[in-house]
Amino acid sequence: MTSVLDVPGFARLLGTSEQDVERTCGDLIRSCDFRYAVLDRAEFEKNLLEVTRTIDGENLPASGEQRRGDWEKGWAGAREEFIKSDYDLNALVPKYIDKYGVKRLYSRYIRPLARRFEEDFYTVYRHYLFKTWAGHYGDVYEFGCGTGYNLVIMARLFPEKRLFGLDWSEQSVKLVNAISAVHKLNLSGRRFDYFRPDYGLGVPENSVFITLNSLEQLGGDFQPFLDFVLAKRPALVINSEPFIEMYDESDLLDRLAARYHRKRNYLNGYLSALKALAEDGKIKILKMQRVSFGSVFHEGYSIAVWKVV
Repeated sequence: MTSVLDVPGFARLLGTSEQDVERTCGDLIRSCDFRYAVLDRAEFEKNLLEVTRTIDGENLPASGEQRRGDWEKGWAGAREEFIKSDYDLNALVPKYIDKYGVKRLYSRYIRPLARRFEEDFYTVYRHYLFKTWAGHYGDVYEFGCGTGYNLVIMARLFPEKRLFGLDWSEQSVKLVNAISAVHKLNLSGRRFDYFRPDYGLGVPENSVFITLNSLEQLGGDFQPFLDFVLAKRPALVINSEPFIEMYDESDLLDRLAARYHRKRNYLNGYLSALKALAEDGKIKILKMQRVSFGSVFHEGYSIAVWKVV
């Protein structure tokens, strides 16, 4: 049986009202093919076995500072592809998006009918996230900006804002600056090392800090960046990341996702640290939402929005 991820479905995922989703991205949702089918038992068991074998195998690279060279090489390839495509912004979509045919939705395995299901989901998701949380603030700083494709969406939504793409990869910085120069967008790239934050970075009042699937690469080594954020006191912080604390490990697929998360050494302890800071009165958490959608392995789009008190 075929189902569809529609406005009510997005409202459920994002923890908001249907009216809120309709207002921010209803037309965009209807322009995409979000039909899918839940896997039958045979397909479910086949994928479950494949996921388990992958997690138990030896080919999953662990995140961390040692992967700096891998990311430099990866974003160099993305920059070359962008140039070869005659600076087509569609070339900026990272290769890990829609890498696997089967997805996770509400702790079930699903098979989308459209190849670009996850890419389209992420486009809708980012429009909602940026319009809802970043629209009323000033400068925006995206840390771990990669190919810059999140910045492109923000530049189109908020042409009046100054946007800054920060990444530890020199190739990423060059790519962001090339996007700005060719497409005349109000954004600029700057090198930033999560493990050794640059306290010389100027942050005007009313600025927003954003991370999207980049803090995941820190494992448990997030404290230097968290200390940096607390010191810089942006008006708002938006984190869209895989948060291991949000899984219910009494659920089979959540338990596997948590195992995968640990095997990859993804972000661990950050959400708990935010909750502790909130209890101490040092920050105020405005939203904390599990977004129950992701790849066959895990969920990477959950939300934490907060501000320094």
